[in-house]
Amino acid sequence: MKDFVTLMAPLPLTGTFPFHCEACGQCCLHVKESIPLEGPDVFRLARFLRDGDERIRSTADVLLRYAEVTVLSSSGYAMYVLKTTGREEACVFLKDNRCMVHPAKPKACRTYPVSAVPDGDGSYIAHLSMDRPYHFKGPEVSVKRWIKRYCKKEEYDFWVMEFGSAVTIERLLGRVPETEKDRAIDTFLRFKYLDYGLDKPFFPQFKENNQKLMEALRAMVLETGLETYPEERINHR
Repeated sequence: MKDFVTLMAPLPLTGTFPFHCEACGQCCLHVKESIPLEGPDVFRLARFLRDGDERIRSTADVLLRYAEVTVLSSSGYAMYVLKTTGREEACVFLKDNRCMVHPAKPKACRTYPVSAVPDGDGSYIAHLSMDRPYHFKGPEVSVKRWIKRYCKKEEYDFWVMEFGSAVTIERLLGRVPETEKDRAIDTFLRFKYLDYGLDKPFFPQFKENNQKLMEALRAMVLETGLETYPEERINHR
């Protein structure tokens, strides 16, 4: 995945930033490997797309057609990102400079140019994307209101659990031997993205799947005969 760290500036929640969207589609160009898909994003896209496309019946159908896997660390921790098309590496959903899935677009697109993650204390840590500075003109926008506008409570609950379990999951993936790494990654992607019924609420399914994922990875580690981390031994009992 592209490294945009140097293009992200810390943003206080109490602050403001100038922003004006001209609907030019420029922020949807040159985005290869830079539009991450979280579990709720794929779930929302699948529910939106199935109404107009008989080929879409599950999150797997969305991922097969519109996304690709990128591995984020040597442990095998991975995620899906949107595919791109053409020389300009345009988002696969950009048509005639318009987003074809606007009502269900991913969180990264909804909150742009702000990137926000939970801080563990009921609030957020925010950064401002500086990769396209020509957007920063027009009226001042409240950071806190911007985040609340595009991030609902259930999404925040998802982030808290997702970020809260990420360290344990990455450690477990790292303990899986190389001979079993592909199976571990497949298991990871299955529970993170695939095992969801579209006619049921997302978050209860995610909560259950996240627990199943950790249990499955612990089982793989135990198969090797290696000791697990202390917190993992406690959780496994």
